[in-house]
Amino acid sequence: MPQLTNGVKVILLANIAVFILTALAEYIGFNIDNALALYYIKSQYFKPMQFLTYMFVHAGFMHLFFNMFALVQFGSMIESVWGTKRFTFYYLVTGVGAGIVNMIVTHYQLTPFMDALQEYYANPSPDALVALSGTTDFFNDAAVAEIADRWRTGFYTDEQVVDGIEQSIEQIKARSFNVPIVGASGAVFGLLLAFGMMFPNLKLQIIFIPIGIPAKYFVLLYGVAELFFGVNNFTGDNIAHFAHLGGMLVGFLILLMWQRRPPMDYYE
Repeated sequence: MPQLTNGVKVILLANIAVFILTALAEYIGFNIDNALALYYIKSQYFKPMQFLTYMFVHAGFMHLFFNMFALVQFGSMIESVWGTKRFTFYYLVTGVGAGIVNMIVTHYQLTPFMDALQEYYANPSPDALVALSGTTDFFNDAAVAEIADRWRTGFYTDEQVVDGIEQSIEQIKARSFNVPIVGASGAVFGLLLAFGMMFPNLKLQIIFIPIGIPAKYFVLLYGVAELFFGVNNFTGDNIAHFAHLGGMLVGFLILLMWQRRPPMDYYE
């Protein structure tokens, strides 16, 4: 275990404090996740400050433990080279950047649904309803097809269909928009990238793997895995893979900028 540096220590204690605070609040029946977690921009719970606060909230003890373990392992070595101000700046910016990247990807993924919904409201029709159901997994396609067929034959009127599925549409919008993102993983992945670039040949020992892996290959492996799972979006996978990739991307851009123009003295 590397020696705890000042910036890592403060970030570690802040995450632990927020975890305890949220647990106590939940115990007395008050949920503060709606205020601190990061929600999609069209969600009723979204607030700009969540781009910063979400990285200090965790879904459970193991989520907190693994993120903080990585923070201590990688962050302490990086801070010992960069200094506290530069390290803290990098950590916070990669965390915020990870949230922004995840927001952009989420918006891109939801755009077909929102466009189809707008078209359905503008010109309600059986075809528009079928097109809308095809943009999300939350509709029962067989049930929608049956409703559309009965709508075409005149068994249902426009008003009956529009009014009948209004509640379902609102529920689908809520389930799509109100998905919270929490955790320091985006910032931690930014640290992981920086570690791999700063100490590329330092071998890392992974649990259950008897040989050390150079940091540069470890980072590459993690990045490819996150891209694979993010693109495929497997059912039941509730990990924000694009937030992880976003942290790495923003971290790379910061390091590239610093390489071309070294940080000013106030980072030191």
